[in-house]
Amino acid sequence: MKLFVVVVIVLFAAGLTWGIVALVRRQRYIDSLRQRGWNFVNSPTFDAVARLGNPPFGLGFVRKPDDQITGLTAQGRPFQVIEYSTSHWSGWVGMVTLSRRLPELWITGGDTRPRYGVRAHAVPAPPQLGPGWQVGALEPDFAAELMNPQVCSQLSAMAMSNSGPPGLNVGIDSDQLVVLDPPREKPELLAAWLEQLGAVAAAIDATPLDRWIQPEPQARLTFYHHPDWYWVGVDDSLLEFTPVNRGGHAHSTSEVIRGRDGDGPPFVAFTHHWKTTRTESYTDSEGRTQTRTVTENHSEPILGFQLPIRMPRLEVGPKGFGSGGISFESEAFNRQFAVHSQDTKFAYDVIHPRQMQYLMANPPASFRIEEEWAWFSPGEHSQPAIAHSSEFLRGFLARVPRFVWRNLGLPDSPYPAPEITHAR
Repeated sequence: MKLFVVVVIVLFAAGLTWGIVALVRRQRYIDSLRQRGWNFVNSPTFDAVARLGNPPFGLGFVRKPDDQITGLTAQGRPFQVIEYSTSHWSGWVGMVTLSRRLPELWITGGDTRPRYGVRAHAVPAPPQLGPGWQVGALEPDFAAELMNPQVCSQLSAMAMSNSGPPGLNVGIDSDQLVVLDPPREKPELLAAWLEQLGAVAAAIDATPLDRWIQPEPQARLTFYHHPDWYWVGVDDSLLEFTPVNRGGHAHSTSEVIRGRDGDGPPFVAFTHHWKTTRTESYTDSEGRTQTRTVTENHSEPILGFQLPIRMPRLEVGPKGFGSGGISFESEAFNRQFAVHSQDTKFAYDVIHPRQMQYLMANPPASFRIEEEWAWFSPGEHSQPAIAHSSEFLRGFLARVPRFVWRNLGLPDSPYPAPEITHAR
């Protein structure tokens, strides 16, 4: 027993000593940053990354900015180095400010991999960069204009320097030139690395790219390739009109997202939390019957799209969703889907043969149209689940015949038909 106590005391003392050493080292590190005229923030707010929308930013609901270093390079260019984590990635990111807001562009070279979640087209890498480089862009012409010999020369020099890790993972995010894995452990190496990154930015600034200038983004937490989505966080007023579980107590919301995709219907999505309490009996160690109160936590995803006009109730889900249902002329559709509505004519008007083909080719989460809302049961509250339902519903509503919208009181369909939407 005495030996055990001694071991515990030794381990505690060692842990305490290590903690003190770590705190002293951290403070010295912070002091060395400030001696260079840089700022250090231990817990930055989301404002630090609110205007950044490309990976690793702009993905998912779990986003955590941590230690932040800001300042100016020797040439007076603003920079930020920040620790950042999401559900898919965690690490450090460094960036300098460009003179213009430019389209999305990705450049990787050496010992590095493309970033998770990037949606860009591969374009030929300039021969000046040599083998092993990859370039991705949504606008190939923009990439071709930007990747001139001057920019390539600065990228190559930065990739071959000793200031940072091998390889280079660069992206343009509006007016920020963003690079993963800056050498932030040693301020002197970080300073040299930032000057090299500033030289790349200067070469980009010197390139005539004004025709590619992008509009000013709103200063709010956004989502990659969903410019009209935005983070709300908490809005318990939603509990008053959304179809949440009404049982239990301590109802609340979290991860509230609002937005829309293009001309599609606006949505609200969130996680609903509540608790239930029950009393149960148990037998204690002396054989006596006792009672105790047990509280359980519950949650559910809520996803709804606001429609342009009130519509009759219509429910669509996989076969086995409810009982019975309306039969349609397609046996293949009847085997795959169950449709319920008190207005059978409305259901037949909306679920016509072309709509059936669309549903079978793009099976959605179960959903129901009720008055001015379409409510989905996505199974999870996630960015992909919202995006999938948003894209599906836009196509579904576009296939509702014009006469149906007119019967409901609108002069025409509020959503262009798919063939018009995709016409060039």
